[in-house]
Amino acid sequence: MLTLLFLTWYTLPAGAQASKENLRPAALGKQGMVATANPLATLAGQKILVKGGNAIDAIVAAAATLNAVEPYMSGTGGVGYMLFYSAKENRVRSLIFGGWVPEHFDARAMAGDDKYADGAGHGGVMETVGPRTVAVPGNLAGWNRALEDYGTMSLAEVFESAIDYLETGIPITEMDQAMWAATVDRVINYPESAAIFLKNGKDPYVIGDVFTNKPLARTMRRIAEEGIDVFYRGDIARQIAAAFQRDGGFISEADLAAVPDRVNWVDPISIQYRDYTVYNNPPPGMGIQQLQVLKIMEGFDLKALGHNSVDYLAYLLEAIHLSRTDTDTYIGDPAFVPVPVDRLLSDDYIAQQRQKVIERVKQRKVKMQEAALSDVPFPIPMDDARNPRYTFATTSLSAVDQWGNAVVIIQTHGGGFGSGYVAGKTGLVFNSAMDWMTLEPGKANSVAPGKAVGWCIGGMMQFHRNGKPELIVGSPGSFGILQSVPQVAMNVVDFGMNIQDAISAARFRWKDELGSVPATELIMETRVPAEVRKTLQAMGYVLDTSLGDWTMTVGGVQGVAIDRSTGWLIGGADPRRNGYAMGW
Repeated sequence: MLTLLFLTWYTLPAGAQASKENLRPAALGKQGMVATANPLATLAGQKILVKGGNAIDAIVAAAATLNAVEPYMSGTGGVGYMLFYSAKENRVRSLIFGGWVPEHFDARAMAGDDKYADGAGHGGVMETVGPRTVAVPGNLAGWNRALEDYGTMSLAEVFESAIDYLETGIPITEMDQAMWAATVDRVINYPESAAIFLKNGKDPYVIGDVFTNKPLARTMRRIAEEGIDVFYRGDIARQIAAAFQRDGGFISEADLAAVPDRVNWVDPISIQYRDYTVYNNPPPGMGIQQLQVLKIMEGFDLKALGHNSVDYLAYLLEAIHLSRTDTDTYIGDPAFVPVPVDRLLSDDYIAQQRQKVIERVKQRKVKMQEAALSDVPFPIPMDDARNPRYTFATTSLSAVDQWGNAVVIIQTHGGGFGSGYVAGKTGLVFNSAMDWMTLEPGKANSVAPGKAVGWCIGGMMQFHRNGKPELIVGSPGSFGILQSVPQVAMNVVDFGMNIQDAISAARFRWKDELGSVPATELIMETRVPAEVRKTLQAMGYVLDTSLGDWTMTVGGVQGVAIDRSTGWLIGGADPRRNGYAMGW
């Protein structure tokens, strides 16, 4: 239960994940909490809270700061989703700014484009870099809409840290170095990109270097001073459109001008799980998969099964496997395709899916028993998780303030440094969001002019009880997002872990990328007990353990828990990345 006395967050209940597997304590605060994938972004958000800003002000400040401290993951040229609880209105709202196909998109123009591993965790349907794979970006419009409707500060105030870091520079960390090395080929062929993101136009940044992006600092300052219209309908929009036209891209002034009016609040989708109401983003977000998995798992006594036991993992693996088929089949832009949300979350359908899970696990156990365990040849993964396509390019951040507002964002460039393309002198690297759609016609997420991208990044959750949030959680990780977040949530709700231990606990993910559904292999951290892994292999699961004890391939989760009995906020951030939570 989330409302345990404060002390129980440090004296774990029996059966909870041992704290010795964790690398850090949970962050604590009473007035506010921010958790992001980078300590400087977290600090930017906390500075806003200390100045009297609310959770929306803080999370926009942190999100904008990621332009500087995680330029390969997300930024102003990217896309995202937000799930927000307004304490004043006592309701949850969803804000979708996940990108749209340009109106003049033409797939035939992409036939001769160079192909690259996308660095985002999947092989990529278009699998290209450059201006033709860019979706019309929504991050800036999303940040601004949230500020206008629920914030208390101006763009100039919340962009202050981002502009400062872009101008004066940030030190390169070990993770930064790895990301730059893995994605250098995505930017090197574009002169404006190479001039900013590569030293001397050719070498990746390494530990000891300081990275700046002064052109983007100038762009962000103009936006802060003049408002977002300069980006979507003014001088910067004209510069962007001219660059795309010159370099063979599709984005036009009209595409950009339409964005602010397309970014509007919508109702979330929800379920009951145990004694919580769980909220998620609606389609074209794929968060419905997370809700399906929770409802299937609700039918089992998870605490009795045991955390990361054979039975718990087998049921969860099959629940995710079945639910992923649904997102692959049905989820797209509801303005273009019918999405049967009510049916996919109905009690009857969930009961059918749960029974399938039970039968599939039973069949695997029967096959295992038919052969002597010592004689079972363990399947060998055909795919290597160290492949660059498992180097993710998304980020998650969460914030809670002293008034009880709670917000979580997932935003992305799509691939490492997105499309790799910087438009003109703006300093803006643009997303590769259309690489996450399919060129095959007739599919729910088929690419079409004006269509919103169907996204796994829509998958984040808020758990409410008695009408108030008690847990907010999100993660990057490609289609692993839809797997990592439920694992962490159940670690808290069902296994009694504090949010940091829940994040740090060993995880897995299916390799269920675009074009790989149904998945046949999965990645599992080796902190899952060896005997459990051995039994799962004997049951026919193909485990890739090549990445060892810890890997960001299974996500980079951030989250905040709220202990209603004491008023304390408990923050957690993923040690698999540069994650850091900070409260006050």
